Amino acid sequence: MPFNWFRRKEAEPPPRLNRFTEDLPSNLTRDLRGKGWEIRLDLTPQVLSLGMEEELTLGFSRADRESFEEPLEPICPVDKGFVSASMLAVKAKLFDDGLYAAAETAAQSGKARLLASLVDVAPRIAAAARLGGMETPLSSAAQRLTEEFLANDLESKPLGFYTWSDPLRRIFQQDRLLQQKLDADEVAALTAALGANAALSTAYGTYLDFVARLTNPLSPEMPDLRRPGGAWFFPPSRSHESDLIKRLYGDQPIPDGFSLADEIVKRLVAGTLKLDPTEASGWYDLQTWALEPLVRLHKMPESAKITTNDEYRSQLKELFKAVLALTRETHVKQVERPMPGSAMPRYEADVPVWVQPTLSVEPVRSYYERRAQGYEFVRQLLEDLGPTSTMHRQTANGPARRSLDDELSEMTDLFHDAAAVAGHELGMAPATQQQFSRLQSWAKGPDIGEDIRMMVPVFHDIGRGKTKVWAILGWAVRHLTVEFDTPPAVHVLKGRPKIEFAHASYRVAFPILAEAYVTRLLNRDEFRAHCDRYGTRSRILQNL
Repeated sequence: MPFNWFRRKEAEPPPRLNRFTEDLPSNLTRDLRGKGWEIRLDLTPQVLSLGMEEELTLGFSRADRESFEEPLEPICPVDKGFVSASMLAVKAKLFDDGLYAAAETAAQSGKARLLASLVDVAPRIAAAARLGGMETPLSSAAQRLTEEFLANDLESKPLGFYTWSDPLRRIFQQDRLLQQKLDADEVAALTAALGANAALSTAYGTYLDFVARLTNPLSPEMPDLRRPGGAWFFPPSRSHESDLIKRLYGDQPIPDGFSLADEIVKRLVAGTLKLDPTEASGWYDLQTWALEPLVRLHKMPESAKITTNDEYRSQLKELFKAVLALTRETHVKQVERPMPGSAMPRYEADVPVWVQPTLSVEPVRSYYERRAQGYEFVRQLLEDLGPTSTMHRQTANGPARRSLDDELSEMTDLFHDAAAVAGHELGMAPATQQQFSRLQSWAKGPDIGEDIRMMVPVFHDIGRGKTKVWAILGWAVRHLTVEFDTPPAVHVLKGRPKIEFAHASYRVAFPILAEAYVTRLLNRDEFRAHCDRYGTRSRILQNL
């Protein structure tokens, strides 16, 4: 096998292990038994050490490293039996896209009625309604607005799940046009029309309040027509990354080498960026907050039961950036795009009993728990549109068979189960046998075998005339080594076994994120074809 600079040196394997039987855990214990012996492990005092080997890059030139690269995997490689945080992130991404698409589809009828009542009031409303599928004549002004909008890919090109169907593409373009600033005469006419019709004004406010919860509060710098000085009909939503880039480089050139994703991570580590949701926060804020434990694991409750090496911490930060990019793509239409500056073997006689750490799930417990809370939040929000038992998640092939109510319950349970099992295996709090069983059942055949490669814009650099994007290029595999920093307490129930402790290794796949400038936005199909053509990280970026 040719040398691959992404490969890490494998940790030395543990001694040959005995075959023995392990019972399903309960009450923070593990019962192990073999021929002539039986032991019980008390996980309460246990502390685990998690580590990854460093990349073997020293001594090689950039050209050498690039020549040794192997192609990235297009989909997440699955190591059945062990659930990684990245596997659950893919599951969440695929579900979240369908949930958001279902919400967009459900809300469109109300938006269409609102726009239909205002098509004669302002050219921009008529143009947007026509893009949304309404058969309405266009004035010369509305036709001009439509042509200018469609000629600008940065504004009008459907991205993410909005490419799944013609209705979703129409919703994307309709709403993106309505995120543009209104002319003064349009503001006056629309404000008067809404003020004269209480039902229209209520429908307008109801939709804006809904989307502010589905994504995030609307950008305070782009007030809607309910606010003093309002000049936007459907303003975009704020986000932590948009707020940060505007604060740093809102009116000055962006320096070479600046990475917004790295800046977010640096500020989270330093404690100068807070992701805690507020009463006004929307789902996107909760999703972003859920990712914080990947960067600040040392501040989470499970940190008392875990030690980590630099390389594993670095890999969790990379996962944070990748999942944040995937989450942003789910909200790609609504979120603001700033334009700044420019078990083991059986005991035999005289053979020691080797005990390894046993993990069913990557132990980032707080991440899973916060994800579950996000689904509880969005369930309550969707009930404003109607009973979730009558709604269905959207997919590229049409509506899902099961109700959104059932699927939301399943997703919430999955992340609660992952949090509970992680907490149990760390010795924090016991999980139930049902939670272990459900997570193990999902791990045997996780439904995550879909391609999530994509690019999503984060801001447009006026000075360079280019758009900065976050892009998921594919997947690479690393090995997570788990050792006992402090071993569990061992109680011998039968026999006289000699207890020895060994490390364990788990195969973990990670999405590869890049932050890059592009002159042209690519939708999912275009970008995936590009990645397939060039294969490796270096070649994908060089030819982007």
